[in-house]
Amino acid sequence: MKSIIKVRNYRIFIFLLILLLLAGCNAGTPTLSALEEADTTPSITIEPPPEPSSTPTQPPPTDTESPPTATVTPTSTKTSTSTPTETSEPPSLVVNEDTVCRTGPGLIYDIRTYINGDTEPILLGRNAENDWLSVEEPQFDAQCWVSASVVSLSGDIESLPEFTPEPTPTIKPSPTADQKGVIYYLVALDTGGPLGCGDTLIPVYTGIPSSGSLEKDIHNSLHTLLKLKVKDFGGLYNPLHNAHLNTGAIKFNKESGNVKVNLNGSIPKPKDECEYHRVRGALWETVRHYRKVTGVTFWIGDKLIGDLIAIIDR
Repeated sequence: MKSIIKVRNYRIFIFLLILLLLAGCNAGTPTLSALEEADTTPSITIEPPPEPSSTPTQPPPTDTESPPTATVTPTSTKTSTSTPTETSEPPSLVVNEDTVCRTGPGLIYDIRTYINGDTEPILLGRNAENDWLSVEEPQFDAQCWVSASVVSLSGDIESLPEFTPEPTPTIKPSPTADQKGVIYYLVALDTGGPLGCGDTLIPVYTGIPSSGSLEKDIHNSLHTLLKLKVKDFGGLYNPLHNAHLNTGAIKFNKESGNVKVNLNGSIPKPKDECEYHRVRGALWETVRHYRKVTGVTFWIGDKLIGDLIAIIDR
C-alpha cells in the first residue's frame, strides 16, 4: 500500500513539475496579439554597414606636380648665351674665281675692275638682299661690288652696313681703261650699243698692271682673253669661248702705229652676222684700245683671221 502511495505521489510530483515547466514556457512566449503589436521594423531599419566612400580616395598626381619640368628652363637659357661668342667673328670673304667687280649690286652696272680668284679684298658692306657685297680691290684701290655667288664668306654678314646702290647706269666702255692696267673686252648683249646687232663692248680688267712695254701689255691682254673658255663671264658674253687660239709673236710699228698679231690654233666661223661682229669686236678692241695703236691685223699662219671669220652671202 505504501508503495502504491509512493507511486502516486511520484506521479503527482511529475505532473506538477510538468505543469510548472509548461507555465514557465507560456510565460516567456509572446502571444499572437503581442507579436502583431510588436514593431518588426527594427530588422528592416537596421542600416547596413556603410560602404566605403570613393570621395576620400586621392586622385593620382598630375603632370604639373612633376618637378623636372621646372628644372629644364635654366639649362636651355645657359646654352643660348654662348651663341653671340660664336658669331662675333668679323666678316670676311675670299673670291673663289676670277670675276668682275661692278659699280653697283647687279649685272646692269658698269664693270669697275677685275678681281683674280683666291684673293681677299676688304669687305665694306652689303645690299639689302645680301646677294651683292661691296669690297675694296687693293691693287687698284677701287670700291666695287661682287656677287655673293662667287665668294666664300665667313663671319656674321648681318653685322655689315647696308649700302644704298647708285642709280642704274647706262652701260658704256670706259674711255680711260688703259690707265688702270691691262684689260680685254667682252660683250654686253642687247644693250642698245653700237656693236653689230645692238650690243656693247665692255672692258674687263685682268688685274695685271701695265708693264711699260706695249707689245707685252697686248700679249697679256690677248692671253687672258683667249684662255677664258667660259661662254658667260659675270653676265658678259665671251664670243671666243669656242676658239682654240694661243698668242704668238706681236710686232708694233712705232712709225705707223700698226700692230701685227700672230696667233696659233683655229677659230670656228661665226654662225651669223651678229656673231661675226661680236668675235671681231672683242678681238680687235682688245688691241686697238691702246692709245698708240692705229691699226691691227691678226694672222693664223699665212691667213688673215678677218678672212677666216667673214660671213659669205649665200
